[in-house]
Amino acid sequence: MLLLILAFLPVSALAQRDAWIRHSSEPIALSSGSRVEFVTMTSEAVGGEASYSVFLPPTYGSGDAKYPVIYFLHGLFNDHTSWTIDRHGNIPELVDRLMAEKTLREMILVFPDGGRSFYTNYRDGSVRYEDFIVEELPRHVEARYRVSPGRTHRALAGTSMGGYGALKIAMRHPTLYAGAAAHSAIVFPVPNPLDVPEAARSGRSFQYLSGVFRTIYGDPFDQEYFDANNPLELARKADLDGLAFYFDYGTADRYNRSVGLGAGNQKLDQALSESGVDHVFREHEGEPHGWALVYAHIPESLGFLAEHLAP
Repeated sequence: MLLLILAFLPVSALAQRDAWIRHSSEPIALSSGSRVEFVTMTSEAVGGEASYSVFLPPTYGSGDAKYPVIYFLHGLFNDHTSWTIDRHGNIPELVDRLMAEKTLREMILVFPDGGRSFYTNYRDGSVRYEDFIVEELPRHVEARYRVSPGRTHRALAGTSMGGYGALKIAMRHPTLYAGAAAHSAIVFPVPNPLDVPEAARSGRSFQYLSGVFRTIYGDPFDQEYFDANNPLELARKADLDGLAFYFDYGTADRYNRSVGLGAGNQKLDQALSESGVDHVFREHEGEPHGWALVYAHIPESLGFLAEHLAP
């Protein structure tokens, strides 16, 4: 069923990574007064420097009010600047306009660099990306910016690998977040994403992702550790009382056939429904993967989270 990586990780993707990175750390001033800043901090969890970008809403610079915060996690081959790349639309300008028009309440958005970590602590403990997102980054952001602290003012969002990260981190730490939103989330419909036919194992793409997953989840691959970070398993077993989820994907997503992304999201919808968890699930006919889908539906996902954050 799952010829996993034959299309999941095109070999050309490595060469295309530069096209998804902003090669400047200069702040971005937006039309209605919002601002995007690029920040580097020291992280014990990731063992060195860690970077993030932050969106400050239109009125941030003209008062002393505090704002709720959403931590938005990027996908594989992206970094903390990728959401600012004007490739499928200008997401910063879109969010600036929505807030200026009061279609969307004002919030601070934080986009951390997650490498290729799937936002998970490595099984061997050498790198701890989940700890960075859950502990270090909020502490740093709340000290540097006027962020309203606490669970009721904090949420997660993400796309692709970051959608996986947003879902599973919220599910693993339900007392820290009001909710999570995920676009094109990599949710595997099978228990072991590396359990593929023998013929697929020699491919360069499979070899790459196999290496990524064994780095994160253990070598040999630790099924129990993967399950402990799997949104499907967490949706079935974790206590998610008080959390709210929005997630969507496009029927033209290139990973629907190779990874089973659509089937995985459908199974997640079923699991959350059976568990009685507050959630909204959308399937967008003919729409693609990644930032293009984010641009089309970020008003819905951020609007959903805004409704579940405290005033």
